[in-house]
Amino acid sequence: MSKIFKAGLLSFLVCTVLTKSLVVGYSAETKENSNEPYNTNTALYSCDGSSESLSDEVTEDDINDSDAKEDYTDGLKILESDEVSDEFAKNNDPLYKKYMESSAIANISTKIAQISTKKYGVTEPTTPAALEGVESIDGIDVSMYQAYSTPIDWNKVKAEGISYAIIRCGYRGWGTGEIVADSYFKQNIEGALAAGLQVGVYFYTQAITETEAKQEADFCKNAVKGYDITLPIYIDIENADPKGRLDSSGLSKAEKTNICKAFANRVQSANYTGGVYANKTWLENYIDGAALAKKFAIWLAHYTTNTTYAGEFSMWQYSSKGSVNGIKGSVDLNKNYLTKPHKVTNLTVNDSTNNDPTEIYLSWTRAAGAYKYQVKEYDDSTEQWVSLGTTKSNTMTITGLTSKKARQYKVRAFKLIGTEKIYGPYSDIVTYTPSFTKTTGLTQTAANTTSVSLKWNKLSTADGYYVHMYNDSKNEWEKVKEITGNSKVTAKITGLEYATCYKFRVQGYAIEEDGTVSSLVNSATLTTATTPKKVSGIKYSKATATSVTLTWKKQDKGSGYQVLYYDKAKKKYVVGKTVTGKSKNSATVKGLKAGNTYKFKIQAYKLAGSLKWFGAKSSVYNMGTLPAKVTKVKYSFKGNKCTLTWKACTGANGYEIQKYNSTTKKWKTVKKIKKKKNKYQFKLAKKRSVKYRVRAYRVLKKKNFYGKYSSKKTVKH
Repeated sequence: MSKIFKAGLLSFLVCTVLTKSLVVGYSAETKENSNEPYNTNTALYSCDGSSESLSDEVTEDDINDSDAKEDYTDGLKILESDEVSDEFAKNNDPLYKKYMESSAIANISTKIAQISTKKYGVTEPTTPAALEGVESIDGIDVSMYQAYSTPIDWNKVKAEGISYAIIRCGYRGWGTGEIVADSYFKQNIEGALAAGLQVGVYFYTQAITETEAKQEADFCKNAVKGYDITLPIYIDIENADPKGRLDSSGLSKAEKTNICKAFANRVQSANYTGGVYANKTWLENYIDGAALAKKFAIWLAHYTTNTTYAGEFSMWQYSSKGSVNGIKGSVDLNKNYLTKPHKVTNLTVNDSTNNDPTEIYLSWTRAAGAYKYQVKEYDDSTEQWVSLGTTKSNTMTITGLTSKKARQYKVRAFKLIGTEKIYGPYSDIVTYTPSFTKTTGLTQTAANTTSVSLKWNKLSTADGYYVHMYNDSKNEWEKVKEITGNSKVTAKITGLEYATCYKFRVQGYAIEEDGTVSSLVNSATLTTATTPKKVSGIKYSKATATSVTLTWKKQDKGSGYQVLYYDKAKKKYVVGKTVTGKSKNSATVKGLKAGNTYKFKIQAYKLAGSLKWFGAKSSVYNMGTLPAKVTKVKYSFKGNKCTLTWKACTGANGYEIQKYNSTTKKWKTVKKIKKKKNKYQFKLAKKRSVKYRVRAYRVLKKKNFYGKYSSKKTVKH
């Protein structure tokens, strides 16, 4: 806060005390029985009152933040409230009007007269019918405006019967959209905690996107690190100014609701309780209060002694004109009703996330109003439910399991009021058979055309194993192998059809002291496959200087083929082409070197899930690429004798020379050199010219395979 703003605030507070009877403009006192908190512009404009509905189903996005490790405040410029100017605060801080403009004078001047006759200077509100019989405790919410001129004496506040404080940690400017930290947050929260008050936090939002709401939530999370926050972290959403960024944004009811959800979900992903503060009008018309109440704590703002809000809420801000010893000036008053948190839902129990057979993993959906969760397990020996502890998270890993028996679990949420825990209803009970009675690690280690080999992890509680195979024709599992003892954890299943998929599972069994056999838990189902038959009938159909196209005899079963060739540089066979489909029996292997002979092998494969099980490799098939195109054709004369030369081609067995006949306009072969010799001699009279071209050939499969002709060469003499 700038020196100008500091001086202005101090002068204002002094003048207020001296002019008790002065009332200028709109007074918040006249709003005492209105439907919403103080706002000098309430009668001048309204928000979007659309009636769009928002689904109250819990989605995965509501439960888990996929970007939980990211900090949305990284790179943001965060201002401090004691460093900004008075003009900036006037045009950005939503609380400025409440405490710095004319209506605040009436608030402070009338409070002195009320102190002696009413609790906290105002009329005690009537308990809403829906909350009859529910105990409530008194609390306040504060910001820099209660602590600036004179620091709050929190011990006096505590002595007045105030049990908790919701403290503003910052706001987003309704004018600039910048986040401003409340510079008195640290002083307020540390003072309240030291005096023994419970503490919650609020942030006055002006977010117009879900990303901005996450920025605000991360700002709050960073601000409260190291403090014992037992009450919710609330997003405060309400009117600030008709020209303000949120009020003038034109956002729909659903969009505003999603901003609240983004903030509160973000808070809860860090294991704090998420909450939404809004007045009656907003909860009924501008956001979906009913849907939000199913997931988060609702803090109702309604300045009256008899609220008519019919929705669910756990905290009620009923006046902004409270007088509490230890605080100079007026302060907001609240009732916190000791309602129970919602029932925990979607409790699930799964195997350990790190494949530890002695661990299990519990998870559940966060319950509205929860501070922590208590997890219980049923003890068969005592026939009682035993607590396994509490957690702020919505997960718990249970370790050290040794028994084979099934286990039962249930979870309930609780909020903390002082040292008292207010418990919600238990979740539905889930039953789980520990994974160490379940065979794990079942894999296929080998296969041929008529058998598959299996392997699994040793199960310490097993005295033997059953191997079951699924019979598709009967639609049932059949035992195909029994392994006696626990030393052998492999099995070979024979008598199977080639290139066929099969499903297997392994079940351990235990022999009890009385000799009875108890079946343990089946492994997960494994899809395996036998291999296809050996490929035969390989032929070539085409060759170029850099590729060879092969064909082979089709197989009646399988998933595809793999063509291999021997790489001399790597000294091993490598994959040249993979073909999908049993009926496609041709493939072109590209990227080969010209004039080279290659060894090819082909093997069929059968898919089992994402794995390929290959049949035996075919016999070797030799085939070469064509010679490269002849280049660098040159000539020279010695008398009338011409010598035509060219660059020798790798792998060539000879060359063919052609001469162009200008009369017939056709090329005619004049010489076929059957050696690797790369020159040709002929006689040519002077003042004559003739065109020649050359190509190389290779002898493959007792046939001549020709490369491409060179460019034509005109010989002149």
